[in-house]
Amino acid sequence: MKTLDVLDVERIGEEIRVRAAARSFLHNQVRSMVGALALVGEGKWSVDDVSAALAARDRAACAPVAPPDGLYLLRVDYE
Repeated sequence: MKTLDVLDVERIGEEIRVRAAARSFLHNQVRSMVGALALVGEGKWSVDDVSAALAARDRAACAPVAPPDGLYLLRVDYE
């Protein structure tokens, strides 16, 4: 189980920026979240579909992962 501390979505013109912050992430976790958000934004998934995918606790129920293009690691903080 991972705890997501921040998930901000911001539109700047044609660009959509997603900022996620947590102590750690699962492999492809951010790309999976962005993939689900993209489906919601396109009207292909509802909020209930996202809830069902999370409740399933199964990667097969998740949206396809977003492509890595434009994904940047901005900062790593060590405590």
